Amino acid sequence: MGKNTLRIYSARISHTLSYILKHLDTDLDLDHLSRVANTSKYHFHRQFSASTGISLHKFIQLSRLQAASMQLVFNPTASITQIALEAGYENTESFSRAFKKVHGQTPSFFRKSPTWKDWQTKPLVPPSIGESSMKHKVEIIDFPQTLVAALEHQGPENQVLTSSKKFIEWRKQNGIPPDKGKTFAIYYNDPDSTPPEDFHIDIAVSIDQAVSENNYGVSTKELPAGRCAKVRHFGPRNNIAAADYLYREWLPASSHQVRDAPLFFHFINVGPQVQPQDMIADVYLPII
Repeated sequence: MGKNTLRIYSARISHTLSYILKHLDTDLDLDHLSRVANTSKYHFHRQFSASTGISLHKFIQLSRLQAASMQLVFNPTASITQIALEAGYENTESFSRAFKKVHGQTPSFFRKSPTWKDWQTKPLVPPSIGESSMKHKVEIIDFPQTLVAALEHQGPENQVLTSSKKFIEWRKQNGIPPDKGKTFAIYYNDPDSTPPEDFHIDIAVSIDQAVSENNYGVSTKELPAGRCAKVRHFGPRNNIAAADYLYREWLPASSHQVRDAPLFFHFINVGPQVQPQDMIADVYLPII
């Protein structure tokens, strides 16, 4: 298969993945999706599985349940019925059966005491599949010293969302809604090459004054001033492929070296109303 043919197939699969994630509440049948991919319905199943490593049915099911998991925990005002309908299920009963079969917990129990699994917090397909049409524009900027309120998370990556929920509770108590301050994730190591118990990240928000003593473990820190390579990412935060691009392609081809400061993300739009496909994040790589 020639390079041009491979690019065409990759673009079709990438387009279909994006379409599915934007239409999880609709009827995603094979006939319709094969038309979206501009390929024969007799072969689309095999093409999809071969490209992504997961069956089309499984990808749709897990994507719906992944989105529902986030809504259950981070959008407490939404009813389970509303979440079920938005996840493409006809009623609460069918949603609850599917959720419990895959996750081992009912939606209501998960909402009260979530136990996150890898499939809920990581990409369901290899990041490279969704990158085929991505154009990275890297800027060199001078990042200003920024005071932040930070909650440290150390432990398995799939438990970061539990820490995020705790941080959100602190923000609510201190009158810092999603549209106030800049929300950051500061990575001290790489979750893919670090033992789960050693993974370390700060969840943070910019503030004007030092944090008061609290029972949440939130403390005052600073993001240091300095030059950074900045690239914008569009889409789910569990698949920020732009960060890999900076290390794998941009940095080796540039005249820059990394600075002794951690990689960090600025999440542009946050809050329970923001859908994964609409998320925007700026990735900052400190350089000299």
